[in-house]
Amino acid sequence: MASENTPPSRDEVFDAVKNLRRRYVLYYLQRHTGPVELGELAEQVAAWENDTTVRNVSPSERKSVYSALHQTHLPKLQSAGVLQYDPDRSLITSTDDAARMDLQLASDPQTTLPWHQVYLILAAVSLGLLASVWQGVYPFTLLSGVQYALLIITVFGLTAMGHTYDLRRWRRRANNAAPDFILELND
Repeated sequence: MASENTPPSRDEVFDAVKNLRRRYVLYYLQRHTGPVELGELAEQVAAWENDTTVRNVSPSERKSVYSALHQTHLPKLQSAGVLQYDPDRSLITSTDDAARMDLQLASDPQTTLPWHQVYLILAAVSLGLLASVWQGVYPFTLLSGVQYALLIITVFGLTAMGHTYDLRRWRRRANNAAPDFILELND
């Protein structure tokens, strides 16, 4: 268990975040600055768990999550050193050690392109094209170097616009969805 002066170990953190409900708590805290009220947190976690909106969470679902957070999950995360929980005031605050954790939404590879690969391929093709122009290889001599440079810039620009559109579309879909995580500890 991490004390106030010693940061949590990697094993303590991974043990604390094994549970999906605790990952939901950390994700919620990461998206909100300052203290978070337990009731508000319980409603959102219940909504994610029941694949619904906060407005449609039933009182029994909220109470079940509230009790489990209060009795089990928040004390476990506090002992791992990633949050402070004040049960008397029902307030949860992220710690400095939580800033070392990087919880990221995992991408859905079935609904989006692997954009990093698209950019790498474009860069390789552009390099080959410019090398061919520089060497004077036919048919690449039909346009000037400046025209090829403009073509490459245009292709990268259009690709970036497509990437931006895809990212915005993905964010709209994922906006109220329960998070799926990739956890990285920034040592």
